[in-house]
Amino acid sequence: MTIQEFLNKYADLSKTDAVVYMEDAEGNVFHSIDDAHKKGTHPFVTKNIKDTALEDLGELGIQSKTEASKFVDLLQFIYGAEGKSDKSIPRGRRSYSSQEKAAILKAWKKAEAEGKTKADFSKETGVTYQTLFKWIKEA
Repeated sequence: MTIQEFLNKYADLSKTDAVVYMEDAEGNVFHSIDDAHKKGTHPFVTKNIKDTALEDLGELGIQSKTEASKFVDLLQFIYGAEGKSDKSIPRGRRSYSSQEKAAILKAWKKAEAEGKTKADFSKETGVTYQTLFKWIKEA
């Protein structure tokens, strides 16, 4: 799948509340169970369009939310997009397991040895500067 095919396939995704659809044995898509039974071939599978979109993003090489965010940021930089600043995007509080925290601190030690700043490292990993600073102080 190409990026253009992905965009065409999911262009209206954010405009609808209907995220579940039916797919028949031949791959035909139906948005109601009645249409599926009238026009489709058994067996039917119920699918979530968001899950399907994530699978298609995986085919494009975007495997995680972090990778998708980095890709969007890069596109905005390349095209000079006048997007909203990061501060206007509401974010939930993120918690980290002790294994994640240890891995991030280990990566920080390596990045610090390479001359990276805490601010740059925070942006790359998605850990807030304040959280990183606190973890380093506690270690």
